[in-house]
Amino acid sequence: MKVSEMIELLKKCNQESEIKVLFPFPNRPTGGRLEDIYSIKSVIDQDSNKIHYTIDTGIGEEGRYRAYTSNKGD
Repeated sequence: MKVSEMIELLKKCNQESEIKVLFPFPNRPTGGRLEDIYSIKSVIDQDSNKIHYTIDTGIGEEGRYRAYTSNKGD
């Protein structure tokens, strides 16, 4: 999905709503865990030399997600 396509989709959403990332439960057809977005990072594809963007939840890096949630006041 291109950034411009995502922006168009987001324009249709309630502007006061939060966006979260869904991590599906393994071996389950439905459901999952919703996580807050920590940041959006640019990543360079070294094969094509193009810039892409990733949505980062902060999960998986020791202490960073905990710091994010404590700063948020949760």
